[in-house]
Amino acid sequence: MVVSSSTITKWVSLFMLLLATTTTTTTLLALEDGPIPNGDFETSPLGGFPSEAVADGPTTIPSWKSNGTVEVVESGQKQGGMILIVPQGRHAVRLGNDAEIRQDLTVEKGSIYSVTFSAARTCAQLESLNVSVPPASQTIDLQTLYNVQGWDPYAVAFEADSDVMSLVFRNPGMEDDPTCGPIIDDVSIKKLFTPDRPKDNAMVNGDFEEGPWMPKNVSLGVLLPTNLDEEISSLPGWNVESNRAVRYIDSYHYSVPQGKRAIELLSGKEGIISQMVETSPNKVYSLTFALGHASDKCKQPLAIMAFAGDQAQNIHYMPDSNSTFHVASLNFTAKAERTRIAFYSIYYNTRSDDMSSLCGPVLDDVRVWFSSSHRIVFGELGPRLVVAIWVLVFVLV
Repeated sequence: MVVSSSTITKWVSLFMLLLATTTTTTTLLALEDGPIPNGDFETSPLGGFPSEAVADGPTTIPSWKSNGTVEVVESGQKQGGMILIVPQGRHAVRLGNDAEIRQDLTVEKGSIYSVTFSAARTCAQLESLNVSVPPASQTIDLQTLYNVQGWDPYAVAFEADSDVMSLVFRNPGMEDDPTCGPIIDDVSIKKLFTPDRPKDNAMVNGDFEEGPWMPKNVSLGVLLPTNLDEEISSLPGWNVESNRAVRYIDSYHYSVPQGKRAIELLSGKEGIISQMVETSPNKVYSLTFALGHASDKCKQPLAIMAFAGDQAQNIHYMPDSNSTFHVASLNFTAKAERTRIAFYSIYYNTRSDDMSSLCGPVLDDVRVWFSSSHRIVFGELGPRLVVAIWVLVFVLV
C-alpha cells in the first residue's frame, strides 16, 4: 500500500498536537511552590458570591470539596455586633461545627511539604483548627492572638505517602452557634529540602534559610506551632517543643542578621526551638549564634536562654547603633553522641506601639563546631604563616 505524503503529514500533525496537549495537561497538574488553586478563596463560585453562602455540595467553592456548614465570608461582614476578620483580599472561608474543606493535590511521593495558611477565630475563644493529610494531622490552638490584627499565618508540614495528597482543614469544635468557627485564608504549599550539614558546623539548617512558604505581601512572618518530629518539620532539622509558636521571619519585613530568614522567639519559656546534633563524647565544642532584634518595635530588654547539653547560659541582646545584632557564644563538653541545642526567650515581650502583639529576640546563624580542632588548625598554620611573611618581606627587599 502506498501512503501519500499529504496523509503522512496529516498524521504527524495530529500526533504532535496530541503530544503538545498531553504535555500541557501534565504541566498544569504539576504542583509548584506557592498558592494552591483557589487557596485565597477569591475565585467566584457559580452564580457569584452570595451574601450568605453555605456550601453543602462538593462544587460550591471552586477547587475545594466541603462537608458541613462551610461559609464564604466577606471582608467587613458582620455577625451580630462582631465584624468578621478576613486576613487577605476580600473573601475567606469559615468552618462551622465539625465542618471541613479539602483539596487533592498532585505531589511527589515520599517528599515533605509545608502548608502555609492564615487563620482567625470568630465567636469562641477556645477555637482550634485541625489540619491534616490523612492519616497525619495536627490541631492548632487559635486561643492565643500573636498580633493586634486578630489573625496569624501558620505553617505545618506533612510527608506525602502517595502521589496525591488530600489536604483537609476541619473545625473540631462544637459550639451552641453552629456557624461559629475558625476562618482560614491564603493557603500555600512548598516542597521542603533538608540542607546538607556544613563540614565545619554540626547544625542542620542553622541559618534557617530553608523553611515554609512566605507570602511577600504578608508582614507578620509565619508562626511555627508545636512540632516534635524533626524529620517532618516546616523548619527542616528543628523542633518546636513548647505549646506556643515561634515566628519565622524574612528580610523583606524584619531585620535579619544574615541571609533572608531567621527566627523570632516569642512567649518566653512557652516558645522553645531545639535541635539534636551529632557530637563526640568528652570533646569540647563551641556554640555560636547571632542574637538581635527584628526592628519591629519590640520592647526591650531582649534576652534568650541558650542550652547545649547540660550547659545553659542567659544572654542579653546588647544594642549597637551600627548593627541590629551581635554574635554570642557558649562553650560546652559533649557527654554523648547526640547533644540537644535549644533556645527560648527569657522575657514575654510585646510591641511598644500596640502593647499586645507578641515579639522577641531574633536568632540566626547557629553553629556548633569542635573548638579544639580550630585551635589545632591555627597552631599548624601559625609557623607557616610567619615563614611565608618573612619570605615575602625578603623578596620585596
